[in-house]
Amino acid sequence: MRTFHLRKGAETSAPLDEDEVAGLLASGELKPEDPCRLAGEDGWRTVGDFFPKGSGLKVRTTKAPPSAAEQQSAANRIDDATRRRLLFYGLADAVTLDRFTQAQAEAAIVRRERQLRREWIAHRATQAFAFVAALALGAWLGSTVNPLSLRLERSAALLQKQDGDAKANYAVLRSALRDRAYLLERERQERGFSPRPAGK
Repeated sequence: MRTFHLRKGAETSAPLDEDEVAGLLASGELKPEDPCRLAGEDGWRTVGDFFPKGSGLKVRTTKAPPSAAEQQSAANRIDDATRRRLLFYGLADAVTLDRFTQAQAEAAIVRRERQLRREWIAHRATQAFAFVAALALGAWLGSTVNPLSLRLERSAALLQKQDGDAKANYAVLRSALRDRAYLLERERQERGFSPRPAGK
């Protein structure tokens, strides 16, 4: 393993191995532009020359144990799935989300889901009742004679009769027009005019 000397001002450090230098660099105590040299060499270069950014050198650092406040906060933290459900059901927003403990959040979600299930069941029952009532009303109206159904029946019969009359009248009109065209053409020929070409 390589060892390095670092220079801060006029002082030169004792030999440090790669892990120690990388740890200082990762912690921010050492900057990539600080002077550095390999042990046994005379020329100074920068730390960045030996440890380029993103070099892939892994530094093991130990994390400080959490404080009492951090432990309390972690104990009260709501898991992500519960947080999403609180936001989805509108029980909390981004500001009030951290005021819930895990137990409070789960209890609020259970109450909301029960309420939604009751509402859903009530809607389905109302929907089924309305369908059955409409079906019964339609069957009753269809099986009885009432003024509205009689009026509709008369109107339909009148339209059907008028439709038949219209077809007959149209056929008579076409026949009369053909006869008139024939008579006009005959009269033209009697006066000495040449017959009209077909289609005019």
